[in-house]
Amino acid sequence: MQSLSKTLRAVCLGVALVSVMLAGISYLLLSEIRRPAGESDELVVFVVEPGDSTNTIATELATQRLIRFPLLFSTLVRVQDLDGSLKAGTYNLNRTMTMSQIISSLQVSANFEEITITIIEGMRREEIANLVGTAGFVSLDEQAFLDASADGAAFADRHFLLANLPAGASLEGYLFPDTYRFSKLATADEVANTMLDNFDQKYSSFETEVQVARNVHEIVTMASVVQREASRVEEMPQIAAVFWNRLKPEFAAETGNGKLQSDPTLQYALGTPGAWWPDVNQLTREQIDGNLNPYNTRVQPGLPPGPISAPGLDALRSAARPDEAATYLYFVASCTNPGTHNFATSFDEFQALEQEYLACSQ
Repeated sequence: MQSLSKTLRAVCLGVALVSVMLAGISYLLLSEIRRPAGESDELVVFVVEPGDSTNTIATELATQRLIRFPLLFSTLVRVQDLDGSLKAGTYNLNRTMTMSQIISSLQVSANFEEITITIIEGMRREEIANLVGTAGFVSLDEQAFLDASADGAAFADRHFLLANLPAGASLEGYLFPDTYRFSKLATADEVANTMLDNFDQKYSSFETEVQVARNVHEIVTMASVVQREASRVEEMPQIAAVFWNRLKPEFAAETGNGKLQSDPTLQYALGTPGAWWPDVNQLTREQIDGNLNPYNTRVQPGLPPGPISAPGLDALRSAARPDEAATYLYFVASCTNPGTHNFATSFDEFQALEQEYLACSQ
């Protein structure tokens, strides 16, 4: 009888312990459900695409640091029998919201308009700012975006690829060209961060295959020049090779101590509102040689101080992986095959190609 009593006490103790454990787990789960992911009330524009599953939504919420545990979010949705009730749309969320608040928000169709912006490869920062400023945002104009994107260091803590930015550098070259959708309520920082997120993702797609001994900023700078020089994607690796070759010490005598002599860099130096890419063919040799702007690579040796435009993925890849077999130092536009170039390894060859082009184009 005494043995049975001990057994019953042990069973009761076990049940009590399990109950306590379950209660503790329940308390922790409930606390997590009620606990926001952060303390910042900064607007986070969150997009639910048509057809997104609960798991997909939960994963993206975690990626944007709006929740900590995507599995718990998915479980909470399903326990409340709301699976499939989260609606496609663009939402204004923030990290002070609890999981329950986010779930409630995602059940109501977003009632604000979206803005679509397309950034074209080769645009400079001022052109992008003008596009943003005229897109129709509620409280974001051209100057606000120019001001925000002028301070690259302000974004470096979130985007490690900005680590090589020189002091005082802007986001020129890092606002990745693509088509974007934003809430009309988006801020300059949100728009810039979205473009930088895209840059981070695209650059990481080839980062392990970089073949030049250069840092990210130098590669982006070269890519921006290639983007403005090349008319055809297939020629980008060769054009990148030309410019990298011109910087090699062994060609210093041939290239004036490593001058790129790229017209787009001079255009960047001379650009003004309404004429960001002026025709430098109208300038005299004296005007060009007398312009000591650090972006004038017709005069200054080496890379310009920073990017001159927003390079696309092809230009970035080409700058990172130029055509290693190409020993060219020059290229001249082709008159017979518009949009392409003829390449040369010596100044004499270059002059011959130039004369051929001039004779053909007259």
